[in-house]
This record gives sequence, C-alpha cells and structure tokens, in this order.
Amino acid sequence: MKKIIAVLASVAMLSSVFSGCSGGNQQTSTSSGAASGGTSAPVSINYYGGWTGGDLDKMSALVKKFNESQSEVQVTFTSLQWSQMFTKFLADYQAGSTPDVVAMHSFELGQFVDMGVLSSDAIKSLNLSSSDYIKTAWDGTLLNDVQYGVPLDVNMHALYYNKDLFKAAGIASAPTNKEELIAAAQKLTVDANGKNATESGFDAANIKQYGFGFLQNHHAFYQAFALMNQQGYNPFTDDMTTLSLDSEKTSAAFQFLEDLVYKYKVTPAGEKSPIDDFKAGSVAMVIDGNWQLSGVDSAAKFDWDTAAYPQIFSEKAVWGASELLAIPNNKDADKVKAAQTFIKWLSDNSAEWALSGQIPANVKAQQAATKIKGIEAYNSELDYVKFLPAHKKSVKVFSSAAPSPILTAAQNAMLNDKDPAEITKQLESDINKVLAG
Repeated sequence: MKKIIAVLASVAMLSSVFSGCSGGNQQTSTSSGAASGGTSAPVSINYYGGWTGGDLDKMSALVKKFNESQSEVQVTFTSLQWSQMFTKFLADYQAGSTPDVVAMHSFELGQFVDMGVLSSDAIKSLNLSSSDYIKTAWDGTLLNDVQYGVPLDVNMHALYYNKDLFKAAGIASAPTNKEELIAAAQKLTVDANGKNATESGFDAANIKQYGFGFLQNHHAFYQAFALMNQQGYNPFTDDMTTLSLDSEKTSAAFQFLEDLVYKYKVTPAGEKSPIDDFKAGSVAMVIDGNWQLSGVDSAAKFDWDTAAYPQIFSEKAVWGASELLAIPNNKDADKVKAAQTFIKWLSDNSAEWALSGQIPANVKAQQAATKIKGIEAYNSELDYVKFLPAHKKSVKVFSSAAPSPILTAAQNAMLNDKDPAEITKQLESDINKVLAG
C-alpha cells in the first residue's frame, strides 16, 4: 500500500494523450436495460475508463449494449479524465472497493504492475490467442513476458492534408519522405502577397498560409521518438535503470523538427492547435492522431485525406499508443469471472469502437469495422508503429505536464530553437534523475 500512496502524486501528472479525453466531469452508464429471463440477480461490476467527449459516447453505448445483451452481468461505467480516473482507481483499491475492470494505456502499465494491483492470473485464464490481436497491441499488454491486460485499440500519428490546396499548388500526392515533405510544405507556405516559400521576395514575417503544422507540446517529443526509431534507434526499455542517448541520432531527430520552423519557415512557431488550423484551411498539412478523424470530417469544408507518416530517415516508424483493459486484484471470484466475461465481449465487439476513430486491436473486429474516412493511412502503419515502454516510471518520464523531461525537450526545440545536442544532453540528464528517484 505504501507504493500506492507514493504513486498517487505521480498519477496526478498524467494528461490525456488524445483529443476528447480532457475535462473532469464524471460520466456513468448504469446497468439499465438488462435482458429478462434470468432466475438469479446479475453480478454487478464497475468499469473505470478515461474517455470524455465522443470517445465516451461510443464506449457508453457499448456498455449499454452489453448490459442489454444478457442478464448475468451488469456493468456500471465510470469515466473521468485519465489522471483523475487513476487517482480514483488507486484510492478505491486502497479502500477495498476496487473497480473490476480498468482501462489504461500500455505505457502506463508498468507502474500498476510495480504496485502489485493487477491480476495477471485473471487475464491468463481467459486463454486468449496472440494471433487474434494486432501484434504491437498484444505486446503492449506484456511485461517481463507476463500478460496483464487485454488489448483494446491502437492509436498513432499520420499526415492530414488538404487536397484542394495541393491541387491549387500543383502537388499531385501526399509527401512520403523528407525531400517531398519539405518541397510540398514550401510550396504550400504562402505570404500575404501570394508568394510561396520557394519564390524570391517571399515574406516570412507575413505568412497567411502555412504548409505544415504539428503539436509543439509533448507530441513534438513523440515525433522525435518516431524519428529516432526511423534511424533504427530506440533507447527506451521497460527495465531501463539509466539512459545513455546517442547524441547524433537524437540530435538529428530534434534538428529536423526545428528546421521546419526556423530554417524552412513552413511551420508556425508555438502553434497551439494545428488540427483547428487545418480545419480552418490555414495550414495545408498536419501531423495528428486517428482520434481526430471524425472531428475533421465533420468540420472541414474542403476535400481532405490522410497519408502515412513520412519516412524522414532510413526506416519506417511512427509513434503510437495502445489502450488495454486490466482486471485489478479481487478476492470475489464471481466479480472476476464477470469482469472476464465483459472484457471478452468488449474485445470481440469492438468494431463499433472504430466509429470514434479508434483502431480495434482485435483483428476480426478491425476487419469488420466500418472504414471511416482517413483510417486506411493509420491501418497501413500497424506493422511499424512504436510504443513508449511500460516502465514503472514511464508516467513521470513521459508526462505531458511540466516540468517533465520530454516536455522540457519539446519546448527547448520548438519554442527556443536550442542546439539539439544540448537538448539531448539535458533530456538524458532529466530522465536519469527520474529513474534514480
């Protein structure tokens, strides 16, 4: 229990990775609409998640559908912003009123395994087959070769692009590599006089349309992480005790991102909401996640599409994250069995989850899912998506809240145009301080 108390403070550092997961109003879907015909009272279980907005609506509908599909198990669903949900989960667990199912991201798994609050036995007895799930999502539920959860979905970055602006600029297709990306972004960056960034007399101080945009918070680090992996380099592991960064490869990743802003002038410095700029037509391309698909489709007044994350270096790689469902330790065997029943059903029926832009981790559900506009680019990246490690201190190391190591690095690159070698040196030092703490 001491570990739980100690971690409650660090859990408060968590911020949602995904749009639609902010806000703190508790949402509950109770066990109404149970099927009739049962002779005994259903087993009631509690399910905690971290979704709000459109994601919450889709998950609530799935819980309701499960409750109405049978009479043996009834689920009460509580969803808060992720950090608040984890705080509630640990407090309730310590008080002896643990939820029966809890959702989390794969990189958050390590801290809960370290605290000893999750039941691997409950997952093992489900007798799941890895072949039924996307490999990266399946691997994200394992720690030291022990499985602690059931994969729910996969999320990642890709490229959104405005096809109308591409056509007007004479660009035939979305960029796939560094040279194509820079060339397209320059042609699509236009000043108030109508000159683009490749033309003589271009006024970089008076730009009305940018060619390329991306989040410059912790998501800038996620891009650096992808670009490190594109060089065949990933120093982050589930069991790392110290970190020694390859200065050349890490610096190259940050240098590319800085150059887009400060050398090529195709990305606005300090851009706060590139997806909104994209929807407004003032940025021609943006890097963002599949969770933005439905919002873009409903808001954009122009022809648009998505493409795979560009290959800047020698290998294909893109940052991603996976959500999973875990079962906390519980002495009530009936509730554990009920939790298993619900998780298995949710996994098998997660095709509807795809309507919120998620990619179901269950292969059959993914194949059966309605293909919403733009999702194919994300599906094409599944073989090379890279996850952050499920280290017991990942929540602190990779937190989106200041002054986390990755946010400091991102701000130094995107806001301060700091020497990438110095950024790398500080990032290594800051992460090692967390690991040693």
